[in-house]
Amino acid sequence: MLKNCQKGSSMIEMIGVMGIISMITVGIFATISKIYDRYHQTAVVTQIRDLQKNIQMRYATASDYRDLTKNNIVKTLIDERVIPYDMVNGDQIYNAYGGEVSLSGTQYDYTITFKNIKKPGCIDLLSIDWSVNNTSDLIKLKVDGKTYTWTGLNGSLELPVDLQDAAALCKTAQNQNTIEWTFQ
Repeated sequence: MLKNCQKGSSMIEMIGVMGIISMITVGIFATISKIYDRYHQTAVVTQIRDLQKNIQMRYATASDYRDLTKNNIVKTLIDERVIPYDMVNGDQIYNAYGGEVSLSGTQYDYTITFKNIKKPGCIDLLSIDWSVNNTSDLIKLKVDGKTYTWTGLNGSLELPVDLQDAAALCKTAQNQNTIEWTFQ
């Protein structure tokens, strides 16, 4: 009687198993990367909304935003918890993509600038609906040299930015987008 016992795997079987494991690993990493990017997109949208709301509340009684241009104002706003904690690194503020955030103000309005925004986050930020009951504190939005206002006067384009325009405005290069919001 002949016994046919196979003890161990052949080289071809082992290569097949390693190929399957490699494909599964690549799929897992791609999924994790997409989830991580979506997290940043959501975080950066939340950051601009929170920062705008907090500045609005802090200056509600004064309605004069000129001190946002002072050198030490960021530290003061951090100490007063006006700036969301996830944006703070030392005495500087950054968005979820790691780009600088700057603030400036005049007597009647203030501007928040986010730098180094990735394209998907840029599209999300441009397509935010800032109106509540047909009114908005947003008076101007600027991206890639184009200015948007509610009236579309003085050579500006009219708000809101539609999704198709947002996709065309945002640069495909990683972290190359800068967006400025001016609120009153």
